[in-house]
Amino acid sequence: MRTRLTTLVLCIAFFANAQTELERAKKSLEAARESLATQQALVDAAALQVAALTPPQFWEKGGFGALNFNSLGLTNWAAGGVSSNSISVHGNIHRNYKKDRVEWVNNADLAYGLIQRRDQDIRKNEDRIALISKGNYGITEKLSYSALINFRSQFAPGFDFTDETIADADRQKISRFLAPAYITTSFGFNYNFTKYFSVFLSPASGKFTVVADDSIAAKNIYIPSTLNAEGKQFYNDNYRAEFGALLNARLDKDLTKQINLVSTLNLFNNFTDVNTSNRENIDINWETMLNMKLTDFIGVSISTTIIHDNDIAVPLFDGNTPILDTEGNPATGPRTQFKRLLGIGFSFKF
Repeated sequence: MRTRLTTLVLCIAFFANAQTELERAKKSLEAARESLATQQALVDAAALQVAALTPPQFWEKGGFGALNFNSLGLTNWAAGGVSSNSISVHGNIHRNYKKDRVEWVNNADLAYGLIQRRDQDIRKNEDRIALISKGNYGITEKLSYSALINFRSQFAPGFDFTDETIADADRQKISRFLAPAYITTSFGFNYNFTKYFSVFLSPASGKFTVVADDSIAAKNIYIPSTLNAEGKQFYNDNYRAEFGALLNARLDKDLTKQINLVSTLNLFNNFTDVNTSNRENIDINWETMLNMKLTDFIGVSISTTIIHDNDIAVPLFDGNTPILDTEGNPATGPRTQFKRLLGIGFSFKF
């Protein structure tokens, strides 16, 4: 009997002690939660204070740069080919401002490349200056009034390589800085479909073509020498102003952390052209660049450019044979121009 009583007392004492431990644990948990809530409140208050004291960031900037190269060497190569070396530099820089309803977008796209083939002098294979600035004033979250200015030209002289029998030193110059240059100013509406894709539409756009070199202007490559009914040229050889409608669509998206795609399409129609037969034509300029990072400093870039402008005289070919006009000179006419460039080299993003 005494043994049973002792066992009962011990069990009661054990369970009473366990209950006391449970209550103590619950109180400790509650105290810890209260302390955590207090510390979180202090953290939130400090974060609000830091945010209030931090100057607002209205500017956003960044860019991409690449140095690409290619080298091909052939010796006694039965399948044929030509040894060559090339190098190109690409840069894309943007600096944008946004505050409330006001937005200002600026972008510079620059490129220059050289190639040297066996038995040939060094020639350029890439040359681009493309600057764009666009100001927006918001009407709604996505729609805004907008003004745009765009400038396109090239850095260095370009030469006519149509006839491979002519020595490079004797070739005619057909382009240089500001010959030609294209300046477009527009007023219209901008719609941001997403953060990375927008469309600008302007019913009132001015497009100005400048050929600031008389010897190049006289060739009428960029400003046509079309004659009116009185036998006079519609346009000045050095300068042409057009007024019409413009559509500008731009995509700038990081497909992954290592891949970025930038594509800009411009469509322009001169519905007030003094040459009425030219009013139906649409000038097309579509530039696309895909940049891929392989490592921190090694990357691959692919760029394409499509141009169609009825006013640009392009040499005409039948296969690889130049077509001649009635006077025996190389024939020219409007054609869709396409350029593709693939480069592997050093790259960096900032």
